[in-house]
Amino acid sequence: MMRFLSACLLLALSIPITGAADDEAAAWETIQDESAQLTADLPDDEAEGKKLLGQRLAAQLKSFEKFLAAHPESPNRWEARMAVMQIGNSIAMLGDTEPDLASQAKELQAIADDPEAPPHIRADAGLVLLQLTSVEFDRDRTEASARKLSAAVEKFLETHPDDARAPALRLTEAQALEAFDPARAREIYTDVSKNEDPDISQAAKNGLEVMDMRTKPIELAFTAVDGRKVDLADLRGKVVLLDFWATWCPPCVEEVPSVVKTYEKFHDQGFEIVGISLDEDKAALEKFTAEHKMPWPQFFDGKGWENELAQRFHIQSVPTMWLLDKEGKLADPAPRGRLDQAVEAALSKKNP
Repeated sequence: MMRFLSACLLLALSIPITGAADDEAAAWETIQDESAQLTADLPDDEAEGKKLLGQRLAAQLKSFEKFLAAHPESPNRWEARMAVMQIGNSIAMLGDTEPDLASQAKELQAIADDPEAPPHIRADAGLVLLQLTSVEFDRDRTEASARKLSAAVEKFLETHPDDARAPALRLTEAQALEAFDPARAREIYTDVSKNEDPDISQAAKNGLEVMDMRTKPIELAFTAVDGRKVDLADLRGKVVLLDFWATWCPPCVEEVPSVVKTYEKFHDQGFEIVGISLDEDKAALEKFTAEHKMPWPQFFDGKGWENELAQRFHIQSVPTMWLLDKEGKLADPAPRGRLDQAVEAALSKKNP
């Protein structure tokens, strides 16, 4: 997901009762009571629990839809519309299906643009809309999706200039524009680097450093855990994945089979992987890489999160993957989830 957006898009659905008629207030209170019981006393058996939760969500969805039909002018109508989307997503997740994001985007836009909606609801709708747009960008990484995300951020900030999440959203916009409008991305990063929040300021400075990696080859040389000498300068002309990971990291471990498949698919075409392990146990690392048939070299210094290269490159979470082009420059700072596509694109690109 995006580096900064995920931290600021946590949507808390608040449902106040304000200015409603008695019957409307009673209906709304009933819905709140139903919401409070959604996850109560679910069976320990996972399948049975999912089944019962799905039934409760379906009933809750009907309750909200009935409320909206009976009280179309309710001051709570925007909260109800947001809840309908949220419940629909939950039902889709339980059924392992994709929600109708296009329809949701239209509904969210309508709520965000409605001058009668409470400001906090408009802000919530705008942020969820941004989340959908960021998902599209993370999936495609095209200029069109980057421009779309940038426009969504700008529109939100135009209507909510004092929102506390504004600096993080601006970082998200800069990240999306790094490869397509570097001048604008640098402008945003430079401005946000002056923010009084030290975490926000440092994140912006880190963003500027990542941008520099797009303009000049990354220099990196070390002796791998198996004794091999590794120097990125020797790999010029090849596409290289820098994989920051650890055997103690569940998402990293889950990703290994697909990374191995990508390596096997493209290695003969000029694709290499260099692992940077944040492990502390050398024997555990060597056993894991042998069992999972990971033949590429691994940097290891036994320092865990204090790993020398992780510190040097300001790595804040694992797994983190960086894809380098044939010149050794950073081509894609987030190819996870579409690694085959990203590697194939980098391999097909000719050097200038």
